[in-house]
Amino acid sequence: MKIRLKLIASYREHLPPGTEGSVIEVEVPPGATVAEVVTPFGIPLDDSSVIVLNGLTVPLDAPVLEGDTVAAFSAIAGG
Repeated sequence: MKIRLKLIASYREHLPPGTEGSVIEVEVPPGATVAEVVTPFGIPLDDSSVIVLNGLTVPLDAPVLEGDTVAAFSAIAGG
């Protein structure tokens, strides 16, 4: 199934080379979790990251569904 992964700010460097923008489409197996989506991209699964599913903070073991968007960015951001 296909979902979207959006890596924001400094996390964009974790996207595959040649990626334009900050969003890629990722093929994941049914039952995949938020953690399983971001782990292959080297996103830290600790308090240094904010990881959301469809704009909501969820547990890392939350399952993703076809068409979902997982977004990640550093919790340490100026503003």
